[in-house]
This record gives sequence, C-alpha cells and structure tokens, in this order.
Amino acid sequence: MKTEDFITRHAKSIAALWKGVKQRYGITEREFGERLQTSAERCLADGANEGAEAAAFLTSVRADELCLAIACERGDEEAWRDFDAQYRHLMSAAARALTKDEAEAEDLAQSLFGELYGVRVNDDRRVSKLAHYSGRGSFGGWLRAVVYQSFIDRKRQTARFEQVEEVEEFDRLAVKANGALSTPSARPDEIVETRLQRATEEAMMQAFAALEARDRLLLNYYYFDELTLREIGLLMKVHEATISRWLARAQRQVRRKTEELLRRNHGLRRAEVDECLHMAANAELDVRQMIGEAKGASAERAP
Repeated sequence: MKTEDFITRHAKSIAALWKGVKQRYGITEREFGERLQTSAERCLADGANEGAEAAAFLTSVRADELCLAIACERGDEEAWRDFDAQYRHLMSAAARALTKDEAEAEDLAQSLFGELYGVRVNDDRRVSKLAHYSGRGSFGGWLRAVVYQSFIDRKRQTARFEQVEEVEEFDRLAVKANGALSTPSARPDEIVETRLQRATEEAMMQAFAALEARDRLLLNYYYFDELTLREIGLLMKVHEATISRWLARAQRQVRRKTEELLRRNHGLRRAEVDECLHMAANAELDVRQMIGEAKGASAERAP
C-alpha cells in the first residue's frame, strides 16, 4: 500500500497515537505517519497493512518511543540528550552482562552509539540503525537486542583468529556450517528482562503489603477472588461507584510505591522503571500470586 493510502485508511488510529505523544521534537504528524507506514510494510506480510493486521499493528505501537527514535535518527540534539539519560545505562548494562568485561563492554556500547547516531554517510545523509525500530515492543528491549546482535557480529569476525586449546572453549566458539556463531545459553536482553521482572515482582509485593487493610482486601476481592465491582460493593456495603474509586486509588498507590521502590532499592532509571510497569500492565506478571504472597494478605481475606 502506498504511503498516502495507508495514512488515509488509518487516519484515526494515527491521529490517536500522535495525540498521545508527549514530546515530539519537531516531528510532524505526517512524518510520524510515514514512519508507521514503513514499519507496517516491514513488519507485516505483503498486503496485510491494508486491513485488520495493520490496525492491530497500530494498536501495539509505542508512540512516544517511536517518536524519540525518529528524532534521534534525524540528529535532534534534545532527543539525543533524552536518549542518553534514559537508555545509555541500559545499553551499557546489557553489554556488561554479555561480555563480562568492563573495557570490552564500554567499547561495544560506544561503537553502537556511533551506529545509532549514524556515522556512516549515504548520499550525504546519515544511515542509522534507529531506522529499523518499528515502535512495536519496547525501545529498551529493541536496544538490548541490538547490543546482542552487535556482540554476535563481533564474535563472528574474531572467532577464527582466537587460539583454542580447551574442548569447552572450542565448543563455545564453534562456527556452524552456515557461518553463524553458536549463541550463548542466555541472551543479554533475556538476562536483563529476567532481572527487571524479579525487581518488579519484589517491588509490587512490597507495595501491596504497604497498603491499608481495606485496600488489600479490596484488591484480593477484585484480582484473587475475581469478584465484580457490584459484588464487592454488596460485601463492603457501599455503592459500586465507590468501589471503583477505591480500587483506582489503591492501584495508583501500588504504582507510585512500586516506582519508588524500583528506583530506591534496585537503582533503576526512568526507562527501566517504565519497562517494569509496562510488563506489569500487560499481565506478564502474576498479580494474583503477588497479592496472595504479600505480607498479611491471606490473613485479611474474607472468611
């Protein structure tokens, strides 16, 4: 589908995404729509960007992160300052997790920053890896995958020059028949995601435990016992609209406390905290189990 046709067909969805972008860095809605069309064309099967699959794709786009990527790709200084504040630590951590060597990790990360910035020139313009970020999935997860792929590419180039004297070392460096290097048992993005998930679970359990007894009981009713707002209202002798307000307030308290604990106890930065909350919001964590394990929760459930 041509760009103009795509933008016209999905105008409402694109406008809704654009409206939610907090920081636009001088990018226009038209430019944003063109990037969405390119991403859909790359991610979906031929012809799929004309209908339901394209609509589903658009609902999954993380508009703020995509807009940041577009602006960085174009060399916007403010965007790069925000990128540096939010994602440099994440990329360096992923490199360290993989290389197990501080100097090598720093070299890998710096090389990648250059490729993301677009040091190579094609027809008088920068060519940046950021052009490949589709907006589907977290920007942080995509960056960790880029770190991983860059590490593998380096190993492919250097493995044949390394002296191998131990069988185990040979197995680690063995190049398959198709030229692909055997991958580590755990990818760096998987390692980081596991760490973030554990940190989120721990912080959320502590946040649940810090709630007042009534709010913990309310959350148990809603998440653990799967009662409706009306059923909870009958049990607690208040209108379901009141239950709705109480539930929203308890959820906000859990979110704020979780954010605080992730920053204070786990040393996470804003981008990592955002990714933790995204995991929780997308039901990648077992909220019912966390509520059940929270201190005092089981004792306060209704008989």
